[in-house]
Amino acid sequence: MGARVGNRRLGAAQFLGAGACAGCGSRGAVLCTGCRSRLARPLQDAPVPGVKQVLAPWDYAGAARSLILTLKLRGRRSAAEPLADAMTKEALARGLEGSAIAWVPGHRADTRLRGYDHAEVLAAEVGARLGLPALRLLRRAGPRRADQTALGREDRWENLEGAFLARNCRAGVVVVDDLVTTGATAGACSEALRNAGAQTVELLAACRA
Repeated sequence: MGARVGNRRLGAAQFLGAGACAGCGSRGAVLCTGCRSRLARPLQDAPVPGVKQVLAPWDYAGAARSLILTLKLRGRRSAAEPLADAMTKEALARGLEGSAIAWVPGHRADTRLRGYDHAEVLAAEVGARLGLPALRLLRRAGPRRADQTALGREDRWENLEGAFLARNCRAGVVVVDDLVTTGATAGACSEALRNAGAQTVELLAACRA
């Protein structure tokens, strides 16, 4: 889900220093009060097959988009904190059944380039806030698949069939990711987890596009 690591135009967030707002570039917090107040709810709330519920506090636009790109592509781990704060509030407001946190694992090459797995960082932050363990339950299977961003909706689902494997888990699992678009990644993760014994699978993302 979301943008891949690489040379690309990121907008203002590409040029901001470590002490600047990801949204507007003002000095101080990674997300200033003004930018936070302008963040919008997702425009759609469609279900994802195999996923009990899909939660996301923000639409993937403006400062929210810049914040995710800052975490994923600029090595600024502090960007995970306001994302996790919003995700936690959404989870508490909507209610979660899961008793364990997992995350959508990144590709190894991307993780090596960043120095960390951004979804794992988000999962740890969310788990700490909710008092739930963040567990490495998922891993990618086989060779790297085609870039999801270049595919249509149906092709995205087909592209990720069998893309993940899961450890045995009998709990309800909350899968954490930065962004949900078509839901293909979440659906593939859910299938792997349910095949491994998960009772329920929910998705908690920072943004929805």
